Amino acid sequence: MPPLICRTNARSRRDQIPLAVSIIVAVSFAVLLAGVPAPTMAGASAVRTLPPDDHALRRVVTIPFASREDLGRLAQRLDIWTVVASPHHDDSAGGTSSGTIISHISPGDEQWLRSQGFAYETLSVMEALTIPDYPCYRTVDELTAQLDQWAGEYPALAELITLGTSYEGRPLRALRLTNRATGLEKPILFVMANIHGRELITPEVAMVFAKVLLERYGTDLDMTWLLDQHRIEILVTANPDGHVRNEADYLWTDWRKNANPTYGICGGTTFGIDLNRNSSYAWGGASSNPCALTYQGPTAASETETQAVESYIRELFPDQRLGNAAAPLDTTGLFISLHSYSNLVLWPWGYTTIASPNAMELAQLGKKLATFNGYTAQQASALYPASGTTDDFAYGELGVAAYTFEIGGIYDGFYAPCSRYDALVQPNVEALLYAAKVARTPYLTPAGPDALDVDASATLDPGAPVITVTARVDDRSSGNLAVAGAEVFLDRFPWEGGVPVPAVAVDGAFDSSQEVVRGTLLLTTSLAEFLQDRHAVYVRGQDSSGAWGPFTAGRVEMVWALALTPSVVQGVGKPGGTVDYTFWLTNTGGLSQTFSLTRTSTHWPTTLVPTHTLLVARASTSVTLSVAVPDVIAPPFSDVLTITVQSEEAPWVTETARVETRALWASLFLPFAVRSD
Repeated sequence: MPPLICRTNARSRRDQIPLAVSIIVAVSFAVLLAGVPAPTMAGASAVRTLPPDDHALRRVVTIPFASREDLGRLAQRLDIWTVVASPHHDDSAGGTSSGTIISHISPGDEQWLRSQGFAYETLSVMEALTIPDYPCYRTVDELTAQLDQWAGEYPALAELITLGTSYEGRPLRALRLTNRATGLEKPILFVMANIHGRELITPEVAMVFAKVLLERYGTDLDMTWLLDQHRIEILVTANPDGHVRNEADYLWTDWRKNANPTYGICGGTTFGIDLNRNSSYAWGGASSNPCALTYQGPTAASETETQAVESYIRELFPDQRLGNAAAPLDTTGLFISLHSYSNLVLWPWGYTTIASPNAMELAQLGKKLATFNGYTAQQASALYPASGTTDDFAYGELGVAAYTFEIGGIYDGFYAPCSRYDALVQPNVEALLYAAKVARTPYLTPAGPDALDVDASATLDPGAPVITVTARVDDRSSGNLAVAGAEVFLDRFPWEGGVPVPAVAVDGAFDSSQEVVRGTLLLTTSLAEFLQDRHAVYVRGQDSSGAWGPFTAGRVEMVWALALTPSVVQGVGKPGGTVDYTFWLTNTGGLSQTFSLTRTSTHWPTTLVPTHTLLVARASTSVTLSVAVPDVIAPPFSDVLTITVQSEEAPWVTETARVETRALWASLFLPFAVRSD
């Protein structure tokens, strides 16, 4: 896929050593040298900021831990920015057992750390920089304006839905993308971004994802069928109040929580609830301290933002999980929450290290998504335990396949430099496009192979019109099993009543994890009827386990085809003069063709240039017809002829143009028109 969008601006002051380069270098180097999770961090420079009035109160620190239990206690209390594992840690239990965390702590957190016996090292901080120093990031007002613009530009595809409001009254609006002409009862992908205000790259990923779908609909067949057959809901910012606190009017950078001060204001500017610890499923295991950046709130789903999101998720997805059982394998729908940072794809559970009932299916899709962005795929609690999360809610309450993307690494941080914009956005958009493809059956389809490089060509012989389809079926990133088959559908998917046509292995046998396949479709309509519309084929592959992968579309290209325009033309000329006409001949087929051009006999002299021409696929050339109007003309004072273009390689492929020329005269002497000058 070519670059999707670039919002880089040379004015950015942080396109240098971004965010926490010095931290990761210092931490990793110390861990590697010592072999134990107790690095010395004196003098390291963390590119994080604090409110001016809290500058001397809050600090960025590194804290070593020696067990999963210690990490769990730290995660419950602190705002963990990243986890650096010891090179000798034991991950047999499915998580980091020893290493170092980087955290943003308050004076109260310092007291708690000392009381619990945790050591820590303080890192220095830099001057406060917010969105004006990152021109690639949009403000909430700019995000809103763009959503409004899209809804106006694409009324058949885009609709804005208001879920509710934030604590400060800002609307929570989801962008619904689908072709409404094909209905709304479709499989759904729900993408939510920016539940933590400071994670500024996440709304950008969501916005570019929407832009790709809208701008490529109608030209890119995969974007077209996704919006025709599926429904995509995008909540660009689930925490607009928090986002605003990372913008120009505030010097409080790294604002994570919402803006609700009801339950306590600490240090004058530290308040709010961590919305990703406030969801109602498995709530209660995060911090109960209102001053903590992971404060879970006084009760489950206490916040208006949480209530709006949970209500919308329940509206979008049916309850497909009964009790504590696994969701059925044919469960439909997919939820993805975008976060930063850690280069991870995570799935439930987050609140416990116990595997979820659908752990195998969740891992299958999670690992597949990670092939697009290159991230590590793991159960969420393997990073550190986190309760009251949105993805635990979506899966735990409804059985929906739910994931978190942690976008970017320690070198990017929460305010990734604008020079990293495309590198962070593009691969995650590709992962979201794959997610949109498999949203119909996310517990089944990711186990199957990908269909790639789909090519379809129609050989339009009236005696036996056929469409030949080729594709590459690849299971290497889906299980690496042998490809066992493939099938092709013309214009209709199986759920629309489409009829599958089996494809065969070009090399004669399905015995590899990657196969080139070919399918042949006999047309069931007349040649003339088939040529009236554009046509698409949809290809999917199957591996030796029986799993079918997602569909990929291809346009049916005419091997032998042409166009001649205009098809009807009229002109006038004085007796004794000449009328010139220009036409355009285009090879609309997929191969080079030689065309012969002829004209019917007429009463008036005519010249046609050229009479033969060779054109490569998609090339065009002009055709000139000159008609000489005689000095003396008998009624009906006009002449009509037909130009015919014929493909010499496929003689049945022809196009015609009708030309009518009339004479003008100043004096009329019946029964003749004569020249007046």
